[in-house]
Amino acid sequence: MPGSLYVVATPIGNLEDLTARARRILGEVDVIAAEDTRRTSRLLAHVGISKPLISLHAHNEHREAPRLVERIRAGASVAVVSDAGTPGISDPGETLVRLCRQAGLPVVAIPGASAVTAALSISGLPAVPFTFLGFPPPAGEARNRWFEALAHVPGAAVFFEAPHRIRRTLDDLLLVKRQIIINRELSKIYENSIEWDNSSHSVPPDVPDRGEFVVVVGPAPKSEPVPIDGEAMLAFVNHLADLPGLSEDRILSAAAAAFQIPVNRVRTTIKKTKILVKQHNK
Repeated sequence: MPGSLYVVATPIGNLEDLTARARRILGEVDVIAAEDTRRTSRLLAHVGISKPLISLHAHNEHREAPRLVERIRAGASVAVVSDAGTPGISDPGETLVRLCRQAGLPVVAIPGASAVTAALSISGLPAVPFTFLGFPPPAGEARNRWFEALAHVPGAAVFFEAPHRIRRTLDDLLLVKRQIIINRELSKIYENSIEWDNSSHSVPPDVPDRGEFVVVVGPAPKSEPVPIDGEAMLAFVNHLADLPGLSEDRILSAAAAAFQIPVNRVRTTIKKTKILVKQHNK
């Protein structure tokens, strides 16, 4: 009978955030696959657990994941953990989970602390919908495109950043005219959050380049609908209707393109304008 893979969330800072279920699972499995065995050893020592550890990180997962799958197929129970938070979320583990699923092996989530939801929960910003973006590219044209795309994300966005790049990232965020919350060292002793209203011209806040950062970018401000001149639209549509060979659908599509609004709004505007003109002429 095959074993199971347990995807175990570990604390993002404060070790007290390890759940009772995660502690039990880590104590019961046969082996723990860890992103950093030294860091996981400290966590296990804190909760009084001694288990065999296997290194599973970004540079060896392609090699180690198939071996772990075979151990699970043979009946072993395996827990996969990252340095902090949930494996597979900007951390190793995705390949192992995918291979287990392809092999038809049980994969069980052991949820816990999440830097993403923790940062959103204390931001005070509308969090639905939100987009998680992981880490920005470190440099080059890919980084420029990443921030240009962020500027066009309609809802809230959350991303991580390394301490040695945080100041450059804040400069890059000048492109994104939104409310921004910079969270440093979430759940740790020196935790703090800095609010930055970058909706108008401003300078980035002074942030120490130490610790781990989770940045929340608020949703794009709602733009007021552009007022439409109904009489001008009606005149435009009537003019097209006098031309030979144009169907109603083509006329409405042309009006939508000319006034830069959806076809349905063209229909509604024309209908309302006709009613107003009729009432005015009575």
